[in-house]
Amino acid sequence: MNDIDAVIARNDARMDRMAHAEAMQLSRAKRRQRGVARTTARVGRAMMVGGGIVVALLLWGLLVSPIGVTVLVLAVLFGLFAMVGAASWEKPLPKPSAVADAPALLPAATDAWLDRQRRQMPLLAAPQVDAISAKLATLEQQLAQVPPADPIAQDLSRLLGRHLPELVESYTRVPAEQRKRTIDSDGRTLESTLVEGLKVVDAELDRASNQLAAADRDALLVQGKFLESRYGSDRAIEG
Repeated sequence: MNDIDAVIARNDARMDRMAHAEAMQLSRAKRRQRGVARTTARVGRAMMVGGGIVVALLLWGLLVSPIGVTVLVLAVLFGLFAMVGAASWEKPLPKPSAVADAPALLPAATDAWLDRQRRQMPLLAAPQVDAISAKLATLEQQLAQVPPADPIAQDLSRLLGRHLPELVESYTRVPAEQRKRTIDSDGRTLESTLVEGLKVVDAELDRASNQLAAADRDALLVQGKFLESRYGSDRAIEG
């Protein structure tokens, strides 16, 4: 019996490692996609600004008066600064609470917001952020198929729209040099408290995803039993 338990435990541990590795890969792929999209947008904004300045100079020279060397140099300098500014600017992302009333939009908004907060969180939190990101991708598909008033969708709206942002922002508001201090008699620090909170969020997302999938699993089981009873090998197929 002990041998069987040990085998089961090893299999469970292996499955957990595989799930973690898959979550890491998915999270990295999504971060790369966001990085490419941000870079493309920055280059596009810079090119638009630069192109606009060139067109303005050409029109001025053709329609108003020739452009002198001094004006040209100033225009080039201004254009460079404007292009750098346009490339550096990023559109502020809405907080998850802004779309809390639309559960189907909440996973994507939360994932993008959480990715922006990643740089302010400790390295210890990275695996949990990756795991949450992977589950949000699954929940995005699931929540698109349920009404906003669904109890599970409402629970997720509160978790992602309020509780998770409050957890992360409570940590990031603390000055960086104070985040490693012990805050409890059991030796916990702010970093470990954040990580434990993210683990709770991850577990709750997993539970919600399983609940949302339960109806489909039950329907598949019922349909499978029906097909087996109607068209099983021990029954003749009715015309």
